[in-house]
Amino acid sequence: MTEPKSGAHTADRWTRIMAPTLGRPFSRRCVDIACRLAKSSGSNLYLVYVLEVPRVLGLDSAMPEEESLASEALEAAVKIATPFKLTPVARTHRVRNAKDGILAFINEQEIDLLVLGARPDEAHGMPRELTRELFMASPCEVVVDYIAGEGQAPSEDDLSDED
Repeated sequence: MTEPKSGAHTADRWTRIMAPTLGRPFSRRCVDIACRLAKSSGSNLYLVYVLEVPRVLGLDSAMPEEESLASEALEAAVKIATPFKLTPVARTHRVRNAKDGILAFINEQEIDLLVLGARPDEAHGMPRELTRELFMASPCEVVVDYIAGEGQAPSEDDLSDED
């Protein structure tokens, strides 16, 4: 059996798994994968709706439509976790910039594994460019759920840091 690379985690060492979404519903498959990984590793699961607040507003300003969408998305994600007998931490994370906010949350909560759902149509999960940026900048391990056959698969250029 090969030892993991220095700094790499194995499933039995994950303690905190995060599945974020931004301005749209969670990818059901992404949450399902995060739940399976949390269940098998005994990890805490964080379902995080990232709410970008425009700079002209205070971070705590009321945004009723966006807050309602966040609440519905988190409620649906928590329902996905129920059959796994998990009690996820579900919260809305108000930020100015999605990438920086997610990376700050990972650091603050000491997240071990980030699970991202990417779709070519960007109707669910994270936008493709944000997925790429998080994949490249994340201080923890990353799993990207991308269904083969759903549009064009990301190329090597999409995942490399060379522009």
